Amino acid sequence: MSRWPNAFFMMAAFYIVIGTSWGLYMSVTHDFATAPAHAHLNLLGFVSLSIMGAFYATLGKNTPRWLVKTNFFLNSIGVAVMITGLWLLFTEKATPKQLVPLLIVSEPMIILGFVSFFTAAALSFRRGPRLAA
Repeated sequence: MSRWPNAFFMMAAFYIVIGTSWGLYMSVTHDFATAPAHAHLNLLGFVSLSIMGAFYATLGKNTPRWLVKTNFFLNSIGVAVMITGLWLLFTEKATPKQLVPLLIVSEPMIILGFVSFFTAAALSFRRGPRLAA
């Protein structure tokens, strides 16, 4: 069995450790200015990557390796870049105009990562066992 599902789960675990620590920090400091970035990290980083890891461990076992790798790297790196940009925006350490390069890179990466996941799911559905009617 491929180790790629483990890579998805490890990255998801990494992101949830950061996300929950960030949430604790906001709670202790009573500063919730970065809550939208925190929420994006938990959803895109933890939830999405966990679901993808579970898919590849079960239904997506026969997905071409290049597609799994593409999905992993696009989503993992895209999330890191996007969250960095959102953090800089909400802490007012950068202006929206200064963050355009990060958004130009991260948003398409995440979207293409989800497109690659959709492709893997579609291939699995097409190749998988037929559903009983």
